Amino acid sequence: MSQPVPIHPEPLARDAEGRPYSTRYGDIYASRAGALGQARAVYLAGCGLLDTPPAWAGRAQFVVLETGFGLGTNFLATWQAWLDDPQRSSTLHYVSVELHPLAAADLLACAEPALRDLAQELAAAWPPPVRGLHQLRFAQGRVRLTLALGDVRELLPRLELGADAIYLDGFAPARNPAMWEPGVLKAAARLARPGARLASYSVAGAICDPLRQAGFEVRKLQGYGGKAERLQAAYAPRWRTRRVEPRAALPAAADRRAMVIGAGLAGAACAQALASRGWVVDVLDAGHAACGASALPAGLAHVRLSPDDDRLARLTRAGIAALRDALPAAGRDAWWRGDGVLLLDTGTDSASRGDAGSVPQALALPRDVAHRVDAAQASALAGVSLHRPGLWAAGGIAAAGGLAQAWLSTPGVRRRDASHVHRLQRAPCPGWARSLASGADMTTANGPPWQALDGDGRVLAQAPVCIVANALDASRLLDASGLASGLPRLPLRAQAGQAFIVPAAELGPLRGLRRGILGDGYALPLPDAAVQACGLPAGTRWLLLGATYENDPARPMPAEQAWAEIVGGLQSMVGALPATAPAAARRFHGVRAVAHDRLPCAGPWPDWAALGRLGPAALHRPAYELPPLPGLYLSAAMGSRGLTLAALAAACIATHIEGEPAPVEQDLIAALAPGRFGLRHLARLDHSIDMPA
Repeated sequence: MSQPVPIHPEPLARDAEGRPYSTRYGDIYASRAGALGQARAVYLAGCGLLDTPPAWAGRAQFVVLETGFGLGTNFLATWQAWLDDPQRSSTLHYVSVELHPLAAADLLACAEPALRDLAQELAAAWPPPVRGLHQLRFAQGRVRLTLALGDVRELLPRLELGADAIYLDGFAPARNPAMWEPGVLKAAARLARPGARLASYSVAGAICDPLRQAGFEVRKLQGYGGKAERLQAAYAPRWRTRRVEPRAALPAAADRRAMVIGAGLAGAACAQALASRGWVVDVLDAGHAACGASALPAGLAHVRLSPDDDRLARLTRAGIAALRDALPAAGRDAWWRGDGVLLLDTGTDSASRGDAGSVPQALALPRDVAHRVDAAQASALAGVSLHRPGLWAAGGIAAAGGLAQAWLSTPGVRRRDASHVHRLQRAPCPGWARSLASGADMTTANGPPWQALDGDGRVLAQAPVCIVANALDASRLLDASGLASGLPRLPLRAQAGQAFIVPAAELGPLRGLRRGILGDGYALPLPDAAVQACGLPAGTRWLLLGATYENDPARPMPAEQAWAEIVGGLQSMVGALPATAPAAARRFHGVRAVAHDRLPCAGPWPDWAALGRLGPAALHRPAYELPPLPGLYLSAAMGSRGLTLAALAAACIATHIEGEPAPVEQDLIAALAPGRFGLRHLARLDHSIDMPA
């Protein structure tokens, strides 16, 4: 098991003239003639952002990719130019890769006076120094900065985006050659859209030659600040390329319509993600909003910790960030209490052996992400006496069912309760059928809209985009629609669970609990929105205790047995609790949808017929590169992590639809790809190839 390289905040030094200086690379951070002047003359001008008209004029979105965030001057200057330009794009995406981030205070201290107001906003939103992607939003969400913290050689090839402009701005090639390796330049070219502009202050032959080989037309122009030349290039390959293209380029009024099947947390999050981007979304559910497992009034959302910082650990960090971004702006404190979760040691997990306890230190995680606490410290944080040490981890308590209802109230979302979707089909379109039958490549075409049909064949709704988010029923719906022909059913299994809401006053040692605790069971104080949604008496403190894990939903545990199991897990942490449920307790029962690998299924549904036409070589592709069935997506199998991962799954789908930079790296996109199970099945049938991840 390899240990991931941790991210450490970079100390800021000054040279003899007081300029920001890196002792690691023995170089100043910007041109001696001024950082802002260099940003505008080399990067903004070099990428056409100061042209008439500017490169982003009339665009729905414009994506800048940068290697080396440094002082952040290029980002701030680009943001300022975007604000000042009446012809600016509707949205500005800026993605920057940085291995050694400065602290927020140092960024602010080094900000150019003309950019100081924007620098204060950046510093206030600055993320903790943790490996992975961190998405920050400014200007009411119209400026989105993705900080990719890690080694550019490892991280750049794993990004998923389509760049319109590329800034190469690492320390000088002689000082930091890793930033300028041919592999890095090739990875940047893979992310460029046709016609993308690239700029750099360096014109070294070791940079220009690999760029030409990667498909750029390179020019050398007059340099800035005493440098003789600067580099400007345009991406114009002589070969066909695969690029991330936005659906937003299509006719907006008629095309930005979607339907979501399922109104639980997963479906509600997808509806909110698209509606917040200007889509009109019909949500169809056989019952009503937030039923099933999503009916639980509240739950814990927290980061997972593992010594090797595994996929689930990275997904949960991204999931918490996506959840916070998706919280309703009005009254968010009623929906979310983000003061962390106490993960207490048990006698059966790795934490009791010290493995998990060493994770924050081994990964150099800052205290606001995770830190070790002894029993006394845990007790002080929880407000009750706890008998075990553990970890404080970033996260909190969310009002689950109420949050789903709030997402479904987003302007642009239209609810259609009591609408059972029997199957899906494409709207009749003879021309499309003829093209498909002729073997034409239709994997990137949009095609006719999707239709949701009831059991009598009546059309309930139709839209160009359909997201299947109906938990366990997703497998049946895909099969009934003929969309998984020749493949085994999507491997989802039902896992039942029970939890209890109890007045805090009747729970003795848990009476004063003010923070979520998790060990062999969990307990949390209900947030205000959950109390209101459940119709509980105001002025009474209520706690939620859970949860059981039952493999036969058709035969749930008796209430007495469920209570005993939950209380038995909690008592080792807090002491004796009532042997029977108090009379005022309320019991909740739900069924979770769980995939075999215990990860969600989120992303485009593959076009299995097209995969067959591509031949056996297509099985070498990673799951996220399978040819998609245009406009069809899946978000399901959240298991017991719906609160932590539903908003992230929705963000992955929405960014794919819009052609925006993805919120996580490609290996995590592949881990969530709904086609991963079908691909593994096909690979097992063809013993001549290795199974893709």
